[in-house]
Amino acid sequence: MSDLTMSILGFPAVNRDLSVQLLDPVTQNVVRTVTPFLDGTVRVPNIDPGAYEISVVHPNLVTPVLRRPIRVLPVGDTNVTVLIDPSRFRNTPIEDIPDANLTPVTDMTKSIAETVTALGTKVPGEAIKAQDWNTLANGVRDLSNTTSELTQLVSPIGHDHPELVAKMNEMQTNFQTLLDSLTQALAELQRQIQTLRLQKQVHDLLDHAAIDPNSAQGREFTGLVDTLAGKVTDPPTSFSRGTRDAAVQLSTKLETLLDSKSADPNFATSDPVTQISTSLDLLKTNRASTYDAEISFNHKVDRTMGGSAIDILKR
Repeated sequence: MSDLTMSILGFPAVNRDLSVQLLDPVTQNVVRTVTPFLDGTVRVPNIDPGAYEISVVHPNLVTPVLRRPIRVLPVGDTNVTVLIDPSRFRNTPIEDIPDANLTPVTDMTKSIAETVTALGTKVPGEAIKAQDWNTLANGVRDLSNTTSELTQLVSPIGHDHPELVAKMNEMQTNFQTLLDSLTQALAELQRQIQTLRLQKQVHDLLDHAAIDPNSAQGREFTGLVDTLAGKVTDPPTSFSRGTRDAAVQLSTKLETLLDSKSADPNFATSDPVTQISTSLDLLKTNRASTYDAEISFNHKVDRTMGGSAIDILKR
């Protein structure tokens, strides 16, 4: 038995609410669940050495804060350090901008009104003195300056509500992060379903060929599917490459099996052979490099192969 020590860095403020799950990388079963100390230290004693997957979860987030594979060493303590992204927890309140002080503007406009009021008593034919004209001109100038000052106070240059713009930008970033996480989770769920379908097709083929899945020949088929199942959390490019490799190797073994069954003319056209052959041909074309592209590819596989996820899981 070995001990695992993990340090969670990046955002200590949420350490008290986090929990860490230790998962079996193949079955995704939870082996152990622990709660970190306030300093982010996690201690998992007495576990079997080998490959695991850690999942750091928070009650306020739908998807895990962080997931990554680890390996527990057979000798001594295994020390792992993980870094979480503080932006996953960002929820900045809208900035409270103080109201502009409009009292000087109000006082100035009142003063201008009082100054030019006396000029409104002129009658037809009365001479306009230079002093009267200058008073009117100065009043127009002061009114212009006051209006300009007012626009600066109540409508800042560029936008009238910068605090709302900042909050909307943050919400957009948070939403995109959530959307990316959900897209990844959906793609990984589809991977598991497609792997279960391929596993079912392999077992149907072996049953039809009267081959024990636990025999050496049977393990040549099932082992490739098990290897692919261990890659369900890989990045899209890595998983698509693993899918193509598994499909090519399974096709080679299927051809060898067909050659050995050449005496049976109905074997090559049987339903188990046709189903897995069609499935392998599709998997060889998987070139998805993003989660979105992978979801679209899996929809194509579902349309071609037929059957829903519930049907596959029932089998």
